[in-house]
Amino acid sequence: MSILDWFRKPTIKSKKPSFDFEDGIEDALWDIKEKYDLETEEVERTVFEKRHNLNYMNECVKNNPDHK
Repeated sequence: MSILDWFRKPTIKSKKPSFDFEDGIEDALWDIKEKYDLETEEVERTVFEKRHNLNYMNECVKNNPDHK
């Protein structure tokens, strides 16, 4: 698997990331939103994109036969 494989369009079905957990990054984003009065939609979009990207990377690693 080369680094360029990460930039190909995903061939797996796009799944919505679940919103049943939060991590430190997401907690920090919500704190920043409150402090700087950002729009909720911006933070929600960032959290969704973060989760989507992590799910995609996990699927790529799971589907890679060379991964050990």
